[in-house]
Amino acid sequence: MRTPSSLALALALAAAGLAQPALARDKKQDADQQGQAKIKLTPAVQNNLAAAQTALKANDFATAQVKVDAAKPAMATDQDRFYTGQVEYQIGKGKNDDALQNDGIDLMVQSGQAPATMQRQLLSVQGQNAYNAKNFPLAVQKLQAAQQAGADDPVLVPMIVQSMQNSGQTVQALQTLNAAIDSNAQAGKPVPSEWYQRGFSIGYQASGKASAADAPQIAELTSDITRKWVAAYPTKSNWHDALVIYSTQYKAPTDVQVDVFRLMRAAGALTSDADYREYAEDVYLRYPNEAKTVLEEGNSKGIVNLTGKNDATEVLGIVKGKVAADKASLPAAEKSARVAANGKSAQSTADAFAGYGEWAKAADLYKVAIDKGGVDVPTATLRMGWAQAMAGDTAAAKTSFGAVTGVRKPIAQFWMVHLDHPTQG
Repeated sequence: MRTPSSLALALALAAAGLAQPALARDKKQDADQQGQAKIKLTPAVQNNLAAAQTALKANDFATAQVKVDAAKPAMATDQDRFYTGQVEYQIGKGKNDDALQNDGIDLMVQSGQAPATMQRQLLSVQGQNAYNAKNFPLAVQKLQAAQQAGADDPVLVPMIVQSMQNSGQTVQALQTLNAAIDSNAQAGKPVPSEWYQRGFSIGYQASGKASAADAPQIAELTSDITRKWVAAYPTKSNWHDALVIYSTQYKAPTDVQVDVFRLMRAAGALTSDADYREYAEDVYLRYPNEAKTVLEEGNSKGIVNLTGKNDATEVLGIVKGKVAADKASLPAAEKSARVAANGKSAQSTADAFAGYGEWAKAADLYKVAIDKGGVDVPTATLRMGWAQAMAGDTAAAKTSFGAVTGVRKPIAQFWMVHLDHPTQG
């Protein structure tokens, strides 16, 4: 992870501007050069720090440290602590000694004397140093304090989130990231793609490892972050990866995965031979024309090889022999479904019509199925939204997707993102 070196640089510049208190001057010169309150140090502190600064100018870090160590026991005021910390920070910086730099920063922060701009820089560097030292709880504490003080470097959010994850706080990490994404979006600030990627990476890594209590919340948060990612960056590859992450986290069974593949296809996100073949293999026994259309589409794009002997050509050979009879059976199936006692045949007939791209007919029959009952309503509602979306009835599709509950609800939510943010590129 990139650490906020810009913050360290800003700190160094700020320190350079403030690190010349009038430690060895007469009283007339003893005013702060940066508009600060008048500097008044305890004599023993002032004398030792003046000697330390003289040694620093000669790059005599050993002597400078001896003088700072002598000043510390005499510190009696916040100004004593602030300027002692500044000089110690300079020594640590000159020696590339992180421990000394941290000690100096601690003194400056504890003093409460740093100007607001410098205070948030100090807290940011404290957090960065804690992160580098793998003290992740302290890193979270300091980096969040820096944010509260007004620090807004984009790298702070990933560092806080990663520190939470490394501390075993996966849910909190995802909640924090999700809130930061929303905050930036509401403020009209761009959200770095890396933020989203960190979120679903955390969620993906937690798949199968989270406790039973945390797993549902982790899956929901990851899905939410992933949807926001494809809304902001709706490319084909991003859609593909987002839906693969969903399928992995929710361990989608075959019937649910079919609905995922249908959205992938609508979003132009079937990107590999395996995508097309698995899709076709999942539907060919029930919806032969859908399998045929999918394989031929993959072949037309140069992705699926339909020459020679392979699984794809075998499936295509099977479904080609079924399509004519299957399609011829649909009018009678529809008539029977409309007078059936429950909606089961209406739903299966709607699925079949959808496989032939007869979207309006399919949408109507899904509604019949829902009204008659005896079917899994979330499944029928999702597929009704699918048919409505493919028919171009976006308003009706959104209404249907908004009513989906259960395991298919995230798919419906992804569909609504797709309707509002069509795939680009």
